[in-house]
Amino acid sequence: MTKKKKFWKSPSAEAAFRGKEDRLRKTLCEIVNGQSRLLHRPDELYEAIANGLDDIEKIKDVKLQLELLAWTLRCDFLAFKADDEEMDTWNDLFYDAGTFFIEVAKTYDDKDYIADLIHDLAVRHVGGEGREVVFLSIEDVMPVQRAKALIEELLGVIDATELENREDVLDAICDMADAIKDTENFAKASLYKDPDKSNATLIDIANSYFVAGDIAMAKQWLGDVKDPGAEDEEAFLDLQAAIADREGRKTDCLKYATRLYECYPKVMNLSRLCMLKNGSEVDKLLIDYVKYRSSTCDTSFMMLLANLKKFDLLGKYVDHFEKELPGLEASELNAVSDEVERAGEKALAEHIREWTVEEPEDAEPLDDRE
Repeated sequence: MTKKKKFWKSPSAEAAFRGKEDRLRKTLCEIVNGQSRLLHRPDELYEAIANGLDDIEKIKDVKLQLELLAWTLRCDFLAFKADDEEMDTWNDLFYDAGTFFIEVAKTYDDKDYIADLIHDLAVRHVGGEGREVVFLSIEDVMPVQRAKALIEELLGVIDATELENREDVLDAICDMADAIKDTENFAKASLYKDPDKSNATLIDIANSYFVAGDIAMAKQWLGDVKDPGAEDEEAFLDLQAAIADREGRKTDCLKYATRLYECYPKVMNLSRLCMLKNGSEVDKLLIDYVKYRSSTCDTSFMMLLANLKKFDLLGKYVDHFEKELPGLEASELNAVSDEVERAGEKALAEHIREWTVEEPEDAEPLDDRE
C-alpha cells in the first residue's frame, strides 16, 4: 500500500489559497468580535471596510454578497467610536452598505434567507444608521406578509429574552412596522419602549395610523394627548392640521396651520400655510418672512419660492444673499436652479449657478474688500 504523502499546514499557505471572500469574511468577523488589530488603526479600518464593499460588488454569488454585506452592516457600531468630525464619514460608508444590501436583496428570490439576515441585524442592533436603512426599506425586499411575520418573530424575542439592547431592537421593529404600515405592531413596539404613554409616543402612534390612511384611529390616539409641551406641540399641531386637511375641514386646517407657523416659523410650516392662503396673502407671508424671519440664506425657502413661482421675490432674495451662496450645499442650490430653469426662468437659474460652488467646505467667505 502506498503511503500518503504528508503536507504540513502553515498560516502563510492557508492565506495564499484562501479565497478573497473568505479573507473578507474573516476580517469582518474579527472586527465584529473585537479581535481585529485594525480596531486600533482607524484609517486602515475604514479602508478595509470600504475596499471590502468594492470586493463584494465583484462577487457573482448573490447569496454570498448578502452574507458579507450583513457582516459589513454589523460593523456599523464603529461610527459611534469615531470623533465628531469622522462620524459622518463612517455613517455615509454604512449607509452605502445598507443601500447596497437592499439593491442586492431585491434580486434574490429566497426571502426567508433575507429575513434571517435582517432578523440577525435587528437583534444585534445598536442604533447604527447602516442597518436602519435596511429596516426602513424592508418592503422593497420581501412581501408585506413576510415582513410582518419577521416583525412578529422579533416581538417574540423581546417577550422571551432580556436583551441589553432592547430599546435598539424595538427601534428596529418600529422602523420595519412603519415601512410596511403595520400600525398594530408599530403601536405595540412603541408602547414597549414607553409604557407610560408619553405625548411623544402617542403622537408617533397617531401619525403611523394617519400615514396608513386610518384617520379614525389617528384621531383616537391623538385625542389621548394631554397638554403637549414645547417639545411635542409642533408635531401635535402639524398632525392636527394634516388630519383636518385630509378630512376637508379647511377652516380648522387653516387655524392649526396658522398657529403652527406663528409658534414655529419654519419654512416647512410656512409652506403649508401658503397652500391655504390666496394670492396677496401668500405674497405678504413670503415678504414678511424675508423681512423678519430670514437672517441667513436658506435653500429650502428658495425652493419654496421656486415651487410657488415667485421668481421676482426669489431674484431679490438671491441678490441679497448672493455672497452666502458659495458656502451652501451645491446639490441643494442645483436643485433650486434646475427647478427655476424648468419654469423657463433661465437667466435667474444661471445667476444662481454663477454663485454655486461644488465644494462649499473649501470656499472662502466673500466680503467687500479688494
